[in-house]
Amino acid sequence: MPKTCLTLETFWILLLLLGGLTFSQANYEGVKHSGIYSLTITENNLSKTIPVFKNDCPKFLLGYKNMAAKDEAPLTLFKNRSISWAKFTLNKSIVVSVTVKNISKVPVNGKAIRILPSRHKVQGEVSGNTITFTLQEPGQYSLEIGGEGYKNGLMLFADPPETDIPSKQDENFLVLQQAEASDVSNISTSYNGIIFDASVHDIGLFTIPKHIKNVYFEDGSWVYGALKMDNNPNVRIYGRGILSAAKMNYREHHSVEAINGSHNIIIEGLVVADPKYFAVRLIGANNQVSYTKVIGGWVYNCDGIAAFRGSKVSKSFIWANDDAIKIYRDSIHWEDIVVWQLNNGGVIQTSWGGAIGGSHAIGSSIRRLDVLRAEWNESRKDYFNCGLLNMVGNRYQDTGRRDSLSNWVIEDVVTENPIPLVFNLTPDTYTDAHIDGITLKNWNVKMTMETNFQNEFIGPKSQNFRGFVFDNVKFNGQLLTNGNCIINGTMSDGGWVAVPKTTNQTLQLLENKGVNATMGLKSVVTGMGQGNHYVIKGTEYLSLEQGETIEISFQAKSKAGSPRLVSWVQDAESNAWMNVGDHQLTNTWSTYKATITMDKTSSSKYQIKFRGYENATIYIDNVKIGPPSWKKVLAAKTSNMDTPVFYPSLSCINLEDTPVSIEEQINTSSGTLVKIFGTRLLIENTSSYPHYQILDTFGRIVSQGQGTEVDISLLAPGSYILNVEKHTNFRFHKM
Repeated sequence: MPKTCLTLETFWILLLLLGGLTFSQANYEGVKHSGIYSLTITENNLSKTIPVFKNDCPKFLLGYKNMAAKDEAPLTLFKNRSISWAKFTLNKSIVVSVTVKNISKVPVNGKAIRILPSRHKVQGEVSGNTITFTLQEPGQYSLEIGGEGYKNGLMLFADPPETDIPSKQDENFLVLQQAEASDVSNISTSYNGIIFDASVHDIGLFTIPKHIKNVYFEDGSWVYGALKMDNNPNVRIYGRGILSAAKMNYREHHSVEAINGSHNIIIEGLVVADPKYFAVRLIGANNQVSYTKVIGGWVYNCDGIAAFRGSKVSKSFIWANDDAIKIYRDSIHWEDIVVWQLNNGGVIQTSWGGAIGGSHAIGSSIRRLDVLRAEWNESRKDYFNCGLLNMVGNRYQDTGRRDSLSNWVIEDVVTENPIPLVFNLTPDTYTDAHIDGITLKNWNVKMTMETNFQNEFIGPKSQNFRGFVFDNVKFNGQLLTNGNCIINGTMSDGGWVAVPKTTNQTLQLLENKGVNATMGLKSVVTGMGQGNHYVIKGTEYLSLEQGETIEISFQAKSKAGSPRLVSWVQDAESNAWMNVGDHQLTNTWSTYKATITMDKTSSSKYQIKFRGYENATIYIDNVKIGPPSWKKVLAAKTSNMDTPVFYPSLSCINLEDTPVSIEEQINTSSGTLVKIFGTRLLIENTSSYPHYQILDTFGRIVSQGQGTEVDISLLAPGSYILNVEKHTNFRFHKM
């Protein structure tokens, strides 16, 4: 039956529509509200007062709620700190007015105002102690007032409107009012869903029964407790309510946990407040987390979000005092994430040593990451578990653990304030932790200088790091290059051990940091003078056919003047050769491209070569040849370099091919026509029911079948090759 509170809510909404009445949606009885801020939002000239909650850093008291001795350090460091926060729905443009009620805590007069993340370009206006600004899109926003205001800061969570609110009259849902643990201890199997209504609940640790697949938090609900799924897949936890662990003991339980085959978990719209352990720990596969906000954990082990193989986390906020973003398995994709890191854990944690027996993380990505703050403190006894990009490795030296990651892309990363440490990939030497292919693209990061923190890439013993690409990475305002990365990027010059060098590259090297050195970062740009030439992957060959069109493209610049650079193809057996391009370089980075038609004898022993007639500099990993008769030898992501690559800040520099777009079409050399419609490939001008295969950049078959329509919707973002009838192929890239 509908509850009285719904009737009252309808009454207040009618008054609002008739007279512009300001009201508060829920009472949140007994929940701590902020005494520092008040908040009003205005839409279509209708104003609404929004509750502002507050979480204070607790006082250290050994044994209180199982508080441990290790908790003394962070609770002392953050003594007298708080974080206030509010949530609301943003349907379209709204005006937000924040009034600072306690100006002794947060002075306003004469202070600079910032609304972060800066990518949203939100500007505030100050009138007395009130800040007003307009929000155009859902997201997570931080209001920073002056240089110290963040110590009693304010987070605003603007959610999109809900689209599928379950009906309280639905007989499949159990509606809970002010629920206690006994109310959820024995739920009838006649229900497959639960609704926590707009009241305050206290349920403790709730292991969701296997017949419950929908857990809905009504807007206005506040649920004290934690949720656990044990061998319970396909559960959806959603709504606009709040799950708080404030009444639980420290490290008693993760706020939301899924284990033992609990795959395909969906979490959407939830605020996970006051965590005492991990906020979200999903150990199953193929999970989806969106518009999830983690706020208010102060002690160690308050990790952010963990989602395993095949999962996607998007449009979420993470406040953490341990690892925030955890990527430990294959094909985990993160988008539009905002992080506030305290004094422990990595923002992006790549490994704590892997699984016993070995594990790997292949083809994962992070796109659009905004780091509001990272507060690692120099009073720490060690720095192993901190950094924007962090790899701890097998720190506790558990027997049998091994780990590796390959083919990652981390792009569009911003630090809104200088942080103490950016790069800290220093895995423990006890067992292997490999990296083979990681692209850092479009980073704009700032680091506090002249501290004890040191950027490090250290892979001792057999822990091989290779395939690092720095594509438009700006560090404290400077573009990192092979020449300045160690000095301007304050990189450690020790500990890099790459895999054995197997090509005949001629490299321009930093002193004592080259191929023959045992320590330090290494460059991958070539220096070519009169008579010298460079062979792409000199131990591997390319098959070229008579009459085939060849295109070579690359990025290059000269050191001085306008030197000549020639590209050509040459048969390694007969030495027959053809010039492809003759280029006059400039002293700025440019893209060069040349095309010829093969008029020599067909061979499977061709190589691509370059010769500079004055000193020139060329980036090795971004040389491409087409059409797609090329083998794996020239695929940048297939053949990761043993040493880091630094790309210049040019829009033309990109490892990827043209993204898949609507109604793009590709004619292959055999006459087969392939049309691209978003997530479908249509094959024409071939057999009525052709066989096809899709290969990744390692040459592995990721999909195959028969027919003229190929569904690529389930493919992870990246580059692929479509083979049709084993003889016609083309390369495409899925975003």
